[in-house]
Amino acid sequence: KQWYQRRVAITAGETDPDITHQIVDRPSQSHQFLSRCYVQPQWIFDSINQRKVLPVDDYVAGCLLPPHLSPFVNTEGYLPPEQVELLDRNKIGEDGEEESPREELSAEDKKLAVMAMPKKRKALYNKMIHSNKKKASVVNKLKRKREELDEVREKKEKSTDCDSALIPLL
Repeated sequence: KQWYQRRVAITAGETDPDITHQIVDRPSQSHQFLSRCYVQPQWIFDSINQRKVLPVDDYVAGCLLPPHLSPFVNTEGYLPPEQVELLDRNKIGEDGEEESPREELSAEDKKLAVMAMPKKRKALYNKMIHSNKKKASVVNKLKRKREELDEVREKKEKSTDCDSALIPLL
């Protein structure tokens, strides 16, 4: 039974006991039912993008959401660790043949090949090299930002852990 074949949306009163999930955009509700899961709207989009119902634990109202991962990903360049994990999980399910690795030319052979190119092709090749260097610098910048963000989060978690450890002592 596919998850999208189930009854997804209904128009019923808020007190209807058949409602299992309620989408909320505020951290707290005035009245909550114990039989329901209160989730943020991103849960719907992430579930659709991954083609499966995701656990609601990460999408509880008022909780910090996981990064939104687009299904339209260019696999070249920077990929957040969450996206890499998702792609790895999807590859495990697919049976595909691995490509044979290409032989790399030595630096001297590359230099000779570039020298033998006509002017138009050489100009195009130089533009491609320039573009690749630009992309690599953007990827490195994004990786550095992610590392800095992870360090800040770790420090914040450590400081909250220390604070909570000191509270019982007081």
